[in-house]
Amino acid sequence: MSDPNAMEVEPTFIPFTIPERIQQLNEIDKKIAQIMLHTSKAMTALTPASALPQSASASTATTVDANRQTFKESMDAFVTTLHHVDVHMKRQIFGLQEAGIIDLSNDTPGTAQQEGGDGKGSVRPTAVGTVGGLEMGWLNSRGNRVERGMEGELWGRGRAFLEEVAGSGGEGAPAVGKDGEADAGQPMER
Repeated sequence: MSDPNAMEVEPTFIPFTIPERIQQLNEIDKKIAQIMLHTSKAMTALTPASALPQSASASTATTVDANRQTFKESMDAFVTTLHHVDVHMKRQIFGLQEAGIIDLSNDTPGTAQQEGGDGKGSVRPTAVGTVGGLEMGWLNSRGNRVERGMEGELWGRGRAFLEEVAGSGGEGAPAVGKDGEADAGQPMER
């Protein structure tokens, strides 16, 4: 039996340091890149042999079996890696909650205020995507930076297309009406 005078020492909880958390996030990032690699391998295995360059010595039966095995291995690795990322992301989220950076409870004063209560707004983010009574999705939708970038990209593509058409003398280009739309029933002008 154990000595009655000996006291059990409870293990002390030592939280991760900031560099350790950053290293863990870096490892998660690498695992996400591996997920994309596993997906690519699985999709390549599913690609028909006619779409890939063929070697003269490979038989069809061997290729199908090899592709099946490659697909199975890739999907197993995909699921394993995805589980790893899921578990480690949850650990990071719980770590952020323990540090008081995020609040995963839905009973914050900010929630009470949104429901018509008298609570003060919270500047801490909640699990429902709000900060201080403002919904982040709504705030993000009000920015037009992406829209302006896409518009610039589309104008650039249009200009490149028109320069290509002008450079080729109009050969192979669709007929375009005054409004800039392709005229479906009109023959191409030369």
